[in-house]
Amino acid sequence: MPLKQSRCFVLRTHPVAEADRVCVLFSGDEGKVRAWARGARRPRSRYGGALDIGNEVEAGWYEREGRELVHLDRCELVTSALPLARDPVRAAALGYLSRLVDTFAPDREADPRLYRLISACRDALLDERPAELVVAYFEAWLLRLSGLYPRPGRCSCGAGFEEEGAVFFAAGPVYACHRCAPGHGEPTDRLSARALGLLERFWAEPPSAPAPEASAARELFRFHGRLTAGYAERALPARHALEGLLHPVVHPAGESAR
Repeated sequence: MPLKQSRCFVLRTHPVAEADRVCVLFSGDEGKVRAWARGARRPRSRYGGALDIGNEVEAGWYEREGRELVHLDRCELVTSALPLARDPVRAAALGYLSRLVDTFAPDREADPRLYRLISACRDALLDERPAELVVAYFEAWLLRLSGLYPRPGRCSCGAGFEEEGAVFFAAGPVYACHRCAPGHGEPTDRLSARALGLLERFWAEPPSAPAPEASAARELFRFHGRLTAGYAERALPARHALEGLLHPVVHPAGESAR
């Protein structure tokens, strides 16, 4: 049982047995790893707070052939996500990004690009970048790395999207101008030229770049939410929780929420 070591992000944990936890880690070298952390729930656990969601850790584990779970041997904190706990919106955004990686990333498939994406977006949240923008950025790149989201170019007829925007068809996936859209079937969504301009910035800039117009970020945030739910074939509760914090429903005076 050789010991493997890698830098990882903690995606999620859940309690098992009387004092243990099963944790899902993501490593650029090893991909998504499910590990059993013995004694992690004890008050004086040797893991301390290292297994909190969003933390970057240096982990070591043993694995046995034919076993789905590895045995976590050590886990040392590198960068803490604890400061985000003071902001419910950014904490919810980080939780949603972690769930997305757990949903889309296959087990034990190395992906250094995804690791760098997680790191950049987690750091952007720590730097107090707008949560809506960071999530839209993360979803765009996650879908693109998964081969589900092409970069907009021009319509098949040669028309550009700079003035009227485009219509997106997930079944392609393909973008079309408004004149050619009827020939592609049922559209997934319509994107404004402003949103497409922001999307082009996503491909060229980090999430820490200067914030764009809020309406463009909100348009991509909502669009990417529909896309990820469609490709995952289910709506993630973490997304609903984040949307509720970002855009709470305001009830008329005297009317209670039901």
